[in-house]
Amino acid sequence: MTTTIQRVGRYVLALVLVATPMSVGQATTVSIDTRVTRTLAAADGRFGGCMAALEEAPSAHGLDCPAGSKWVTFSCTGEHTTTADALRMYDAAQLAFVTGRRVLVWVDDTRKHNGHCFASRIDVLGS
Repeated sequence: MTTTIQRVGRYVLALVLVATPMSVGQATTVSIDTRVTRTLAAADGRFGGCMAALEEAPSAHGLDCPAGSKWVTFSCTGEHTTTADALRMYDAAQLAFVTGRRVLVWVDDTRKHNGHCFASRIDVLGS
């Protein structure tokens, strides 16, 4: 004979067990407040054509990006966004790099170039 509390407990446990596999591997986008330490432009399309290195590795924020790598791609080749939008984001990264300003970068670990995660947005912050 089970009590109502035991039945509810079993239902809750069953829901947790069913929901857990669904959360694994879901798309993750995280905003990172950081600085740009380097920029990269590649003519042959590697790494999406343009990238920025951040002070912190996106993997340190729980993203499925290369462990320890601080690079994010803006996809200047146009695979994950328009080339025009990617170039604007890359320009913003270069501006932040040369002025030393902080940035807020939204990094998406479901879209990648050569394993490096895609930065879908970059805001250059005030001084």
